[in-house]
Amino acid sequence: MRTMLPRRLILSALLVASVALAGAAWHIATRTRVENQSYGSALQQAMSTVGSEHSLRAVEPRAGLRGFATKRYIIFSQLSDETTLDVARRLEAMYDYYASRFAKVIYPINFPKQVYLFNNRADFVAAGGHRMMPGQWMSGHDSNLGARVMMIFHEGNIVAFMSSCPLLYHEAFHQFVSVEIAQAGNVNRMWPLWLDEAYATKFNNITWTGDGWVDGNLRMEYASSAADGIKSFIPLRRLLNITGAGWHRLTNQGSIWPVYMQGMSLVYFLNHTADGKYRELLSDYVERVSTGQDTSAAAAKIIGLQAEFQDWAEQNMSPHITAAKYYEILTAMATSQLARAHARGQWFASGREFLAKAKANELKKPAVDHADWLPDSLRKEMLHYHETLTESNKPFEFNISYPLAGGTPVVRVYQPRFGLELEGTFELDPTGKVLNVAVRYVRCPSLNLEEAKLAVGTID
Repeated sequence: MRTMLPRRLILSALLVASVALAGAAWHIATRTRVENQSYGSALQQAMSTVGSEHSLRAVEPRAGLRGFATKRYIIFSQLSDETTLDVARRLEAMYDYYASRFAKVIYPINFPKQVYLFNNRADFVAAGGHRMMPGQWMSGHDSNLGARVMMIFHEGNIVAFMSSCPLLYHEAFHQFVSVEIAQAGNVNRMWPLWLDEAYATKFNNITWTGDGWVDGNLRMEYASSAADGIKSFIPLRRLLNITGAGWHRLTNQGSIWPVYMQGMSLVYFLNHTADGKYRELLSDYVERVSTGQDTSAAAAKIIGLQAEFQDWAEQNMSPHITAAKYYEILTAMATSQLARAHARGQWFASGREFLAKAKANELKKPAVDHADWLPDSLRKEMLHYHETLTESNKPFEFNISYPLAGGTPVVRVYQPRFGLELEGTFELDPTGKVLNVAVRYVRCPSLNLEEAKLAVGTID
């Protein structure tokens, strides 16, 4: 019997994959230099009275949507106040993460980064959205709304919300590259199409846990799709030199999705395999692209890995390649929730009591205007992961322990079926503010849970 990850985890993200396929041609049309135009009084006001990543400041409405400013984004939304703030927190955290990942090549130019949030397709399409897609990045040549990310979020359904967030990170990465990297300076910093889409698709796989990001994951539906498409992978020489016309041709032929999966797999291979052996090679290539330098030598080295990459993909790519990461996500989310409850004097006799309090929405938490506030969606996501992992991989131990010598409690997750043990810890400052949340793999035979079962001798 195969180890199966939650079916609901798979279904909740299948929409993202279909969206990327439907929108492949659309990205060709929008991958032009962002128009440097004035967006009217709403944006001028927002940029002169910038909000913070912990708050929203009202600005003038636009396109019938309420307007808000954060530290780096202008958001026009028809969502509820809490969901709008939720998305705003995710955007700011996402920006910080992208900026840290690409610190060598980011050139912030204080260009207004617009995000439009809708709760229905009719208004989304009326504002220029694609009739088949629930989200997209638009470079601003289509209307006077300017360059923007546009997203549909369905409130009230945590699974639907969880499927929208990865697409937000994907489309907002295109915006990040276009505005903060490609637009800066007077050299050609435009990323090759394959690289832009490869990284954006990789970032479909990251998860915000409240105090950080879980990266290095290939979600089951993406890994499965990549494994199924290996025979359709094109030579790396062709991938690294593919043009917009070539991308469009593959789209028209219905052959573009394996290329998305190949690009994502190649970036993962270069970043994470062989203890990061090829990470510097990819970093050098990205830096040269982003600064207008000659990339031919770096590209030739990547192309020279054709056989090694193909062998790695055929031997390692499977739905379970990084499935242990789902337990890391759960541990990180639970630790963030526990940190806030502990800072407010809440104590738990067991992990079971903690989960019961979470289900009853009785965890103590900061007020919405506090820097440590977490959107309620993260509590619901944590419970969703716990429930679906329990259903799919049999019950596992979820405990909270308090050190005998005092100090902060620790989240402990143990799944004997895979020999997997994780530990979540946190630090608070003297005022109770969360300083750090960390997850440690105490034991992990393999991130691939099928391999982990073999390592510990599990018999289904």
